[in-house]
Amino acid sequence: MTLSRMILVVLVSAVVSGCSGPQAFVDRNYLAPGIRKQKLPGYDGFVTVCHDGDTPRETRDLLAREACEVYGLQPVLVQENRWQCRLTVPHRATYGCVDPAMRFDNGGYVNPFSPGQVELWQKQQAAAGPASAATE
Repeated sequence: MTLSRMILVVLVSAVVSGCSGPQAFVDRNYLAPGIRKQKLPGYDGFVTVCHDGDTPRETRDLLAREACEVYGLQPVLVQENRWQCRLTVPHRATYGCVDPAMRFDNGGYVNPFSPGQVELWQKQQAAAGPASAATE
């Protein structure tokens, strides 16, 4: 191997290993450098946690819980995708930040950041009347 190839291999290895560590983290890829006030994870009701295959579920849940607690909400795992994040932490777990008390009649969670869903839930609560509120 020539010296220039060896240098190129070392540089590529350094860049790839420096992109992200092998530890799980809350993905903040929606942050734009031109926006002064950056949005926090969970601003739309969802939190994305990037992780590798060896990351325990408890660690991912803890990261999502910390992000959702900023809004006084709890995380619920919505979806897991493989090979959708970074090179060293390739897997993505998407959590919904929810209020456990806010559930539709069919049992599905209400996204508290969606005005349409909140309005529909409020209508369902009003239609159910005070009898259903007393049983909860």
